[in-house]
Amino acid sequence: MERKQRLMKGIASVCLMGMCLMTCADVILRSTLNKPIFGSEEIVSIFAILAIGFALPYSHRKNSHVGVEILMRLLSRKVQKRVRFITNIFAFLLFMVLSWKMTVYGHVMQHSGELSMNLELPMYYFVYALAFCLFIMALSVLQDILEFFQEMRGKHDAF
Repeated sequence: MERKQRLMKGIASVCLMGMCLMTCADVILRSTLNKPIFGSEEIVSIFAILAIGFALPYSHRKNSHVGVEILMRLLSRKVQKRVRFITNIFAFLLFMVLSWKMTVYGHVMQHSGELSMNLELPMYYFVYALAFCLFIMALSVLQDILEFFQEMRGKHDAF
């Protein structure tokens, strides 16, 4: 799983670099030659969606997401583990439902022939990519849940 997360982090990095390069090129061409890049806003938006989606599992594994650490620090270790476990259960369910709904939405977009406004790109590819990212995120959270149960089996005071 960690290998997939590193690969996804690499894809997210490439998307972030693409956003930067596209924005810089658009600004430079717009200001110097008065020739903006057609569809640059669409491309940057697509890169942003992909960067966020592909970075989710890695940031979850590294605990670099935003949390309510100030309140959690006030609780005992035992209560912190319980809260993290319950939060992970809800997060797993949320990301599974989001992945499923994004897949259904991608299917609808694919069969309706919906295209992006300016470049007329088929948008369902990006919806499917985001659904995949959300599914991998759900699996990452499931891995945390399973690790909690392994820890609980090793120690009887975990829950």
